[in-house]
Amino acid sequence: MNSRTWQGDRVPDYWDTLAPHHWRIENNYLDVESVRLILGDVRQPVLVVGSGQGLIVEELRRQGLRCDGIDLSARMTEYARVRRDLTLVRANAAAMPFADATYGTVIVATGVIDFMADAQEIETIMREAARIISGTGNVFVAFYRFSAAQKRFLTVLGFLRDGTLHARSALVLHRLGFGAMVARVAKTAGISPLRATLLCIRTGLESTKQERRIALAMRRVFAQAADPDAFIAGMPETQPYRDRSAIECLFDSLSMRIGNWQASSSCYLVRVSRQEA
Repeated sequence: MNSRTWQGDRVPDYWDTLAPHHWRIENNYLDVESVRLILGDVRQPVLVVGSGQGLIVEELRRQGLRCDGIDLSARMTEYARVRRDLTLVRANAAAMPFADATYGTVIVATGVIDFMADAQEIETIMREAARIISGTGNVFVAFYRFSAAQKRFLTVLGFLRDGTLHARSALVLHRLGFGAMVARVAKTAGISPLRATLLCIRTGLESTKQERRIALAMRRVFAQAADPDAFIAGMPETQPYRDRSAIECLFDSLSMRIGNWQASSSCYLVRVSRQEA
């Protein structure tokens, strides 16, 4: 999932608690298949911002590219070392410990900018990415993406509205068995148990294979976690959810130009640059 919230030097407890289980869900949103879509535009050395336990760093190295990664979670970087023998840098994306023009490509993973609502925080990170990139390099930013079935489901429940995802409420559903989930859906959406059952079944059938796999994995995480309530308590109450139009508006407000788009089933991956005056 490659997801962190980069606000100051604080990482939600969610990610530190999740770290031992992260292997189940890490190939999500900005996943290996999505990264392969941009390989033709990736120039080395590469930096992955929000690298989690190093899945994307490992993939890019497998492709023959020199690649580093940073993450704000100490537990994530420790698991990267244990699981993959990767030495990642624990650092804040808003103040990266690298010299100017160090990298040929910067990839900002899902869970960094796409989780942020504050335009000033986003601008700070983008300014840092521009500083450490070489003059001919590329900056890519990833945004998580739901299938139409998931968006419909979350919208009916009121968990996705006006570009805001009520992330904590949505996460709670992963703790529930099917019967309890149907009851929660019926109550939250104000619909009959029959309609709630049909909605849950239809959502499951029409979601992507990846979404179904991750939902099952999250249930296993909750079942095996020593303190499942810590996941709920650590998750931000809300976070942005941006479609293509909202992403365009975001970068336009930052005076940044989108060079090209890549859209997989799980994320948008855009190449951006500062607009010329």
